Amino acid sequence: MFKIMIVEDDELSASKMEMQIDKLGHELFGVVDNSDDAIAILQTKQPDLILMDINIEGEYDGIELTDMIHQQWKIPVIFISSLQDDYTFRRLQRTNPVSFILKPFSEIQLKRTVQLVVEQLNTVTNEVFEITENIEKKSNDYIFIKRKKQLEKVNISDIFYIEADGKYAQIYMIDKKYLVRMSQKEVMNRLNSNQFIQTHRSFVVNMEKIKSVDLQDSVIILDNMHVPISRREREMVLERLDTLI
Repeated sequence: MFKIMIVEDDELSASKMEMQIDKLGHELFGVVDNSDDAIAILQTKQPDLILMDINIEGEYDGIELTDMIHQQWKIPVIFISSLQDDYTFRRLQRTNPVSFILKPFSEIQLKRTVQLVVEQLNTVTNEVFEITENIEKKSNDYIFIKRKKQLEKVNISDIFYIEADGKYAQIYMIDKKYLVRMSQKEVMNRLNSNQFIQTHRSFVVNMEKIKSVDLQDSVIILDNMHVPISRREREMVLERLDTLI
């Protein structure tokens, strides 16, 4: 199931997209009609895919907004627009969208486009990796992640946070993530590092990457990433951070 966000100022088009997302069994992440609201939401949490109109309200149009999104969050975008001129198409091309739908679109066109894009993204994002034993047992500075027949060296200091996902764990870095077939606890045992702190039942954060803590919204801000703090872990988190001051 993908979390899909709609950025569209035409109510009829937005409604068609909502219905299709529901029919395909995906989660509607949110619907906004302007760039300002879109940015506000994305600064807190991010979807897996965005359906983006070009002519939207707010400070930025859809292409400018997509540029910002790709610079900060790397979220794939499907453009949906009635604009067909060469200038708009050249601007659009520079953002490397995963697809483009021309208005007015049919239900089957939208359905097939979303299905194809989701399948393509699943091929990339659902690749499962394996953390191998450290070659140098005395080193706690890095781990090796096995991808097919290659070992990729990952510096522990480059990891931002780890999110539990049942029997799997997602390891997030600034420009990539690894899905590994290990529990969060098993990953932490391999890291063997006390620079990480549990902020939530599902999240472990690298304290060196913490930029700020929003006590009102109970989130930790790591560069352009936001990780929740649960009530249960809040006191412990503040105590651990206090030792760094």
